[in-house]
Amino acid sequence: MRSTLKTIMVAAFLGMLFAPVQAAELESGFMDTQWATPAEDLKGFTRVGGSEKLAYYANPQRTYTFFGTEVPGDVVYGFYDDKFFAVYANIEGIDVFSQIKSYIQHKYGLPSKTSRETRGDLTTYSWKVKETQIKFKHHETSGKMKIAFYYLPIANRVNVEMKQEFGEEPPEPIFPLSALRQSQAIREQMEFMSF
Repeated sequence: MRSTLKTIMVAAFLGMLFAPVQAAELESGFMDTQWATPAEDLKGFTRVGGSEKLAYYANPQRTYTFFGTEVPGDVVYGFYDDKFFAVYANIEGIDVFSQIKSYIQHKYGLPSKTSRETRGDLTTYSWKVKETQIKFKHHETSGKMKIAFYYLPIANRVNVEMKQEFGEEPPEPIFPLSALRQSQAIREQMEFMSF
């Protein structure tokens, strides 16, 4: 038991050493992809949903580590007018959610905004890192948790255009993105965009 605890603590410490590099990158992009990059510049990514202006891509062979914590499952990149502006990922397990949230709070302080919706018991935490926004969502009733990163110069324009057209924020991809779920997500996005 003690050796397991030591291993976990060493892994957490090493993760914290590498996490600041990722945090610094948030200002210019996400991991190795710069904000506003065209979708065609991504290697190994496949389109998994979207519409005319809004498109979602994923790379199922890639693994991701957010702030020193591995995130299992699909990580989806969002594009608007073929410019990279968002990243979405489900968080599996309250322990992973807590580790990432704890690191973000340690690095950037308390969330700049916290909102709570009673319907679905949704709590959203937001941080702003220069022109990037980090959003953490936790649905207490269903247990679903999600993290999103937005490049605000494009995301703000997307929100304005979507509100003008539809009165809503841009839809996020729906997880998990299995082959069946991908086809459902595409159908739902098409329905949303034709509303």
